[in-house]
Amino acid sequence: MAPHRSSLAERLRRSRARVVGRVAGPERAAEAPLPEASVDPPSAGIPEEPHGSDKTARLARARELIRRTERGWKELRIGSPGDGQPSLREVQPGAAPEADDGEADPAPEARAADEPFSREDHDVPLASRYGGEDLVRLLEVSEEAAARLQIRPEEPGVDLSRALFLDTETSGLAGGTGTFAFLIGVGFVEEDRFRVTQFLLRNPLGEAAMLEELTVLAAGRRDLVTYNGGSFDLPLLETRFALNGVRSPFRDARHLDLLHPARRLFKPRHENARLSTLERELLEVERDDDIPGDRIPQVFFDFLRYGHHPAMESVLAHNRYDIVTLAALALRALERMDEDWYSDDPADLHGAGHHFWRRGESEVAIPLLERALSAGLSGRNRDRCLLDLGERRKQLGDWDGAIELWRRVSIVDSRERLDVLVWLAKHEEHQRKEPARALTHVEDALERLPRIEMGRETSRRYRKELERRAARLRGRMD
Repeated sequence: MAPHRSSLAERLRRSRARVVGRVAGPERAAEAPLPEASVDPPSAGIPEEPHGSDKTARLARARELIRRTERGWKELRIGSPGDGQPSLREVQPGAAPEADDGEADPAPEARAADEPFSREDHDVPLASRYGGEDLVRLLEVSEEAAARLQIRPEEPGVDLSRALFLDTETSGLAGGTGTFAFLIGVGFVEEDRFRVTQFLLRNPLGEAAMLEELTVLAAGRRDLVTYNGGSFDLPLLETRFALNGVRSPFRDARHLDLLHPARRLFKPRHENARLSTLERELLEVERDDDIPGDRIPQVFFDFLRYGHHPAMESVLAHNRYDIVTLAALALRALERMDEDWYSDDPADLHGAGHHFWRRGESEVAIPLLERALSAGLSGRNRDRCLLDLGERRKQLGDWDGAIELWRRVSIVDSRERLDVLVWLAKHEEHQRKEPARALTHVEDALERLPRIEMGRETSRRYRKELERRAARLRGRMD
């Protein structure tokens, strides 16, 4: 149950009374009206300390601080529904108005304009199907089964029946202290429904209050499921919690970042591993009039500036879709972990085999990879499968069998080809004691590197390793 909070305007008025009263005393506070916001231009600074009474100078600075804070809030605040502007439904089930210094609670319309954030709850029955998945299965998955989705075998599983499925919409993608999450959505199982709760920041001054409300909701839930949350959402939220002096409820949470297993399991068959792509191609869910992600930050800034934006409801719907899709995708990924799972599609077989291989479960991975090759795997998937099977042969001490598989890699300029050249260089250097022949493979890889499509950091990492290996080999030949 969300605690009731008095409006930001009321808190500012109480702060003013405390500051003025503390500086000037009760009798002086009544005599000293707050300066009008229009007296000074917006760029006016805090007045310098004049000659005379020290109390008078402190009082002047306190007045100016309060005036600037109130004026900044008025410029940013969202207009009320009474102004003909659309507003979001605020859901605070069971919250009772609390007395505030003997004053009556403001009218609902005024409170909607003053509240720094809004909260919406949306329910999906667990008995329903989404993307071909029965959501009620979230109650049935054991932590041991969920642990097989982790990218590393030592990571613990999460309890999907008690986890928070988290997704944020942010003011930008750059990260750092200047980026903040203006919309935080969490999905979780509650009784017979999957509830999606969204917190929308209506006023930047209310970020701390919004994060506190999120902390209340997250109490008692120690597990998180995200999509790229480990690299983006969680570091960003941890920064915002720290800057606002709010203790993060996610600091010690067990975390399943579904992006990494999804890349291994589904990317061999699909165009990419974006959540929207897998939602459309794997779960066969089509969104109506979905808003492009790169438009979302500007919609929010216009929402702040003008008090409303016709696309804000689309932003909220986009976030809700992502959260429910995340739950359905977790269930679809878990099907690939089932011992009874079967597919005739070579790309599906390779994806599952590659995931198990990278987790070190070779006894499960090898039959899947061999079936994928036999079923007609092609292109880069085939090359990656040959690399995995060759590496397994090498681990068993069968270098000849490994090299035979690696030489079947077909794409001339690819990361797979670079990996083959590195393995051949290692074989020539360490097994055959031929540094000159090893150097030819390294130089071949360096010559191909600029033609291979990959990220800048990945390319830099390959180049650094290859140049280090080439320098060592030249040193051995001298």
